Amino acid sequence: MMSARNTTPETTLGTTTRAPESATGFSRRRWFRVFAVLAGLLPLVALEAGLRLCDVGRPAKAPDPFAGFNQNFPLFERQGAVYRTARSRAPFIAPQEFPAEKPRRSFRMFCFGGSTVYGHPYTGETAFPKWLELELAGRDPARAWQAINCGGVSYASYRIAPMVQEVLHYQPDLIIVSTGHNEFLEDRTYHSLKTRSALWSGLQRTVYSLHTVNLVRQSLFRDRATARSSAAVTTDGGELSPHVNTRLDYASGYASYRRDEVWWQNVVAQYDDSVRQIVAACRAAHVPVLLVRLGSNLRDCPPYKSEHRAGLAPGAEADWQAAFDLATATERTDLPRALQVYQEAAAIDADYALLNFRIARTLDRLGRPTEALPYFERAKDTDICPLRITAPLEHTLLRIAAETDTPLVDAAQIIAARSPDGIPGNDWYVDHVHPSIGGHQLIARTIAAQFPARGWLPAAAEWPEAQRVKIYTSHLTSLGPAYLADGKRRLAWLEDWAKRQRLAAETIPHDAAGFARLAFRHLDLGDDAAAQDALREALKRDTGVADLVRARAQALTAQGRDDSAAALLR
Repeated sequence: MMSARNTTPETTLGTTTRAPESATGFSRRRWFRVFAVLAGLLPLVALEAGLRLCDVGRPAKAPDPFAGFNQNFPLFERQGAVYRTARSRAPFIAPQEFPAEKPRRSFRMFCFGGSTVYGHPYTGETAFPKWLELELAGRDPARAWQAINCGGVSYASYRIAPMVQEVLHYQPDLIIVSTGHNEFLEDRTYHSLKTRSALWSGLQRTVYSLHTVNLVRQSLFRDRATARSSAAVTTDGGELSPHVNTRLDYASGYASYRRDEVWWQNVVAQYDDSVRQIVAACRAAHVPVLLVRLGSNLRDCPPYKSEHRAGLAPGAEADWQAAFDLATATERTDLPRALQVYQEAAAIDADYALLNFRIARTLDRLGRPTEALPYFERAKDTDICPLRITAPLEHTLLRIAAETDTPLVDAAQIIAARSPDGIPGNDWYVDHVHPSIGGHQLIARTIAAQFPARGWLPAAAEWPEAQRVKIYTSHLTSLGPAYLADGKRRLAWLEDWAKRQRLAAETIPHDAAGFARLAFRHLDLGDDAAAQDALREALKRDTGVADLVRARAQALTAQGRDDSAAALLR
């Protein structure tokens, strides 16, 4: 019998087994696998290197899948002697171009904001940056003026801040910032992008920085664009389907808006931080910055979504609803009584946005606009889907301007001062926030009025009104006859997204002045037939609105829109 010492592993218990593999053999097998993987990746590495060498598949040439939240996608890219808006930014930002080498005796402005700055529902050709450029050129033609439109559709302040940092490298003479309408819109629509972890965000940035990945994406994008080209509406270089799917019922859409006081406070705090970042960055670069407070449609824009205050008891809610329904029925025949019942409902719950709008409208119809204005403002500020800049955001902007000694143009106040009773409506806005062409022209002239005091324009530089109207007319004529009607089609997206048909009855005017303003709005959107119908109804209710019509016709002529003025008078 053999001793245990002489027993070999191969014969123990009658089982045949292998001797342990040596460390050297295991290491060789492991390295072989590593080299095999590397060999398999080598063609991809070579392809990526070749694409980079030939400048094919650059990330800036492909649409940005992160809607501006990915720092791999710059705002501008150099192409020879000029900088152009990166294609990845389409269709959120209109294509712009400016010389890489700044010409002598030139003044370069970058204008930042949301879709108002972009020019929605029209294009940048009638946004206030363009009118500002024309205004300054008219006042001082010896200097080369350029206003570069960096307005981003739905862009909020925190996406504007890094773009401002970028353009500070392009020799700007002035930064203009008009932001505030999209703070709540962005936070809901892009919540999933904003809340990505640092690890996941970094991995995505790395993947989308590869030219190989972007070459495939560019090819797919071209195929989709070609497939829908016959039905596309071109806006500033980007192709948008006229039948955009609504996001109302998506997690990021209208349905996601709920009463959330903590969220609202956080949005205001973020806005404060972003605007201060912009001001600080400009100061550090020794570049002047100008803030613009934008206004909104109060008189003719009911709130998008209403909810009762938190904690309202079922019995109290039933009493509120009964009062609201009674006032709704009474409003048709007895305005004073309707106002009384609406106010009884407000005593139960004054946070319901639509109730505030109803009270404002009733006061307005009773000839008490001074009392109506605070209710119109409250209707805006209690809107659960706040697509108009709210009072806390406005106060934040004014406070930052005061504390940092930053010049501020109060476009909201200027437009309100030109509105009947100081309450802007469809006479200055084509929807909830986007100004009419005349509104954009007024904003531009208000900004230009700041230039002499800042030393950017000779104090004596004036532009005769006749020359201004001539240039306005020439510019608008160059845009073609369908330009205004195209704006009407672009409004369809927001109307679908917000399911405006749910409150269609609230948008119908109740008096002659309201129908006149509706006619002006239709005319601004190139719908002459609808304008004629609304104006006929206005005159049927009160022939006194003829004075409003004549005043509007004069304003249209001053805007360079003789044809529209003539159509209105007809």
